[in-house]
Amino acid sequence: MPSVNDLPAAKANYASSGAARSRGKKFLSYYKPYIGLFFADMACALIVSAITLLLPLCARYITKNILEGHTPHAPNQIYLMGALMLALVGIQTLCTMFIDFQGHLMGAKMESDMRSELFEQYQKLSFRFYDEQRTGQLMTRITNDTFALAELYHHGPEDIVITCLTVAGAFIILLKVNVALTLIVFLFLPLMAVYALYFNKKMNRALRSSKERIGDINAQVEDTLAGIRVVKSFTNEEVEKSKFAYANHRFV
Repeated sequence: MPSVNDLPAAKANYASSGAARSRGKKFLSYYKPYIGLFFADMACALIVSAITLLLPLCARYITKNILEGHTPHAPNQIYLMGALMLALVGIQTLCTMFIDFQGHLMGAKMESDMRSELFEQYQKLSFRFYDEQRTGQLMTRITNDTFALAELYHHGPEDIVITCLTVAGAFIILLKVNVALTLIVFLFLPLMAVYALYFNKKMNRALRSSKERIGDINAQVEDTLAGIRVVKSFTNEEVEKSKFAYANHRFV
């Protein structure tokens, strides 16, 4: 039985898990209006990954089974395999075009939905909120941040599907070719994962800092342009230039 002292921690953990579930539902809710397009995009990603694995197998079949076999119908078989590979490349190209166009279109529509919802939320906030926030930072949230989220909505699931299928398929194919060499190659994956996680944390910190400084630049520009009549009246152009130069230099 948990003690009385454990109750606050338990409540905090429950609230945290509830908030995480709520954020997860909110994140997935933006897919709902475009669920058909999303599944079509994922299907094309699966096809692209499968063809990426099939093309080397076709080339291996030509070199190992046809050329080394010295069959009398080798030229015809090579032509057939070449036609098959061209057809696969054509399908892969069409699927890639669909992902690039329709996938980005889906991301743009979701970005528009998020921007509209965020703007509506801005209308409901109190005067105190706007007293404590800088306009440039709020503008960054509704422009740069929604664009970054749209890129995640589009490329995130697609990249996960392509990467997982390609790695798993390559592992199975290589196992059939040479088990020992395959295991040696894949032994480096944990090291690569540690390397990626380490630098991913650094990149996230740098990206967060970059977004904050972009917001500072937007805020400085907004303040200057909103009061441009006052700036010109008191000939404070050089002061505003120095303020902007400072914010701009911090971004670099």
